[in-house]
Amino acid sequence: MEITIKDKNYPELLKKIKNPPEKLYVRGNLCSEEKYPLAVVGTRRVSNYGAQITTSLVKDLVGQGFTIISGLALGVDSLAHRAALSAGGKTIAVLGSGLDIIYPSSHKGLAENIVQAGGALVSEYPAGTKPFKGNFPARNRIISGLSLGVLVTEAPEKSGALITAGCGLDQGRELFAVPGSVYNQASVGTNWLIKMGAKPVTGSQDVLDAFGLELEVETKKEIKPGSPEEALLLKHLSHEPIHIDRLINFSKLSPQEVSGLLMTMELAGKVKNMGSGYYVLA
Repeated sequence: MEITIKDKNYPELLKKIKNPPEKLYVRGNLCSEEKYPLAVVGTRRVSNYGAQITTSLVKDLVGQGFTIISGLALGVDSLAHRAALSAGGKTIAVLGSGLDIIYPSSHKGLAENIVQAGGALVSEYPAGTKPFKGNFPARNRIISGLSLGVLVTEAPEKSGALITAGCGLDQGRELFAVPGSVYNQASVGTNWLIKMGAKPVTGSQDVLDAFGLELEVETKKEIKPGSPEEALLLKHLSHEPIHIDRLINFSKLSPQEVSGLLMTMELAGKVKNMGSGYYVLA
């Protein structure tokens, strides 16, 4: 579908930025006024911490009716899209290429899932346009332009996410950033944004406060061990990632036992594998 800035279904927020695209190419469901659209962006080389906080925040916000806008890139972008889909929410991906050329190509399946779940793929570039490097900074103004605010969950000093944040500031959008360790290069950008005046986000309520909303908290079920061995592992599991080697050391169980228990607990929804041997409570 092709829409121009004069069409009634052209997004109202985007229409008001300094240099809105005259024409948009859309696949899927793009409304002129989305409910609480929020851009969630960050580094392509996301850490376990960045992955955990991005997923957690997006799931909470989708549960409050937010629509998640991002760029379908590796790292934080794709995590934000997937978390929104997992929570049953709507998400919109803005491309730096034509809609017929998904970049990266490994995200073709994700792009299809976004459309099938009621979201949309959006681009200002016609079919056949390749993902040239120069397209992406321009694309970023659309990500922020479609949104009420921009949330950066993890970003190094030089990052496309900081360009999106800058676009958001120019457009008068709310700017949010997740603080991180001062020793972690992946958090240099977000910590700098906070120093420059971005609202620090340590939980979804920080975002909701900016829009005058209150978090509707669901009662969380207590995680009960299914065996004495599971109880040993649960003593050392929390929402902070812990490596399997430390669980083996703390529990005094064999590597095979711990690996098997973690697999069983993951299937039961008790723990989550964060990758690279790290686990957290689900």
